[in-house]
Amino acid sequence: MLKQERHHAILDKLKANKKVLSTKLSEELLVSEDTIRRDLKELESKNLVYKVHGGALLKESRILSYDERRGADIDKKKKIAKKAVKLIHDGQAIIMSGSSTNLELAKIIPENINATVYTYSLPIATQLSYHPLIEVIFMGGKLNKAAQVTVGIDLVTSIYNISTDICFMGVDGINVKRGLTEQDWDVSRIKRSMIHASNHVVVMCIDSKLMSAKRHTVVPIKEIDAIISNIDPTDTVFEDFNAIGLTVI
Repeated sequence: MLKQERHHAILDKLKANKKVLSTKLSEELLVSEDTIRRDLKELESKNLVYKVHGGALLKESRILSYDERRGADIDKKKKIAKKAVKLIHDGQAIIMSGSSTNLELAKIIPENINATVYTYSLPIATQLSYHPLIEVIFMGGKLNKAAQVTVGIDLVTSIYNISTDICFMGVDGINVKRGLTEQDWDVSRIKRSMIHASNHVVVMCIDSKLMSAKRHTVVPIKEIDAIISNIDPTDTVFEDFNAIGLTVI
């Protein structure tokens, strides 16, 4: 089998299974594991796969680490945060997802704001610990070290048992047909519980995530109250959202 044929075969298997093992590929494609490793390295250089020990993942299925997310599109996230902070007022109970955009928001909450913030994000809780008037409630569970957030059924249950005025939520994908979506199933369950606990839900997303969809649906679009993006709210990309009465900021 030619190299190009192997690459096509590997990508087809990844699209079907989201991951591949070098040993199994070696057996199925009748080549050595060293050849498979070279194939995977070349596919990774083309930004098509993500190599892991013993195989590879489809690029879109890898959950980025917090440090990777925090440094990406930082100017866009700061622009979103400056819009979002205008929605924060004295006396609010606020819940924040573990997004890097929310970290930028946490950094610019005015010092005279007296509010309560619930979060399961370690970096956000740490950032808000320096705020003189914000009461921080860090919601515990098993720590996902790469993402720097707590996860698990205990976290979901805890969120369901609170009530907040506003939710600031990062997002993997959003469109009118699928609503709010996430690549990771556990994250989708956590965010669903956040929406259940909130009176007003604000989705914060950079332009590349608008009109996109991931594997797991969080909630239908009707359960979202507003979208804040880095682009002008009059942009044509928001036509479908405007048509259903969704607030775009």
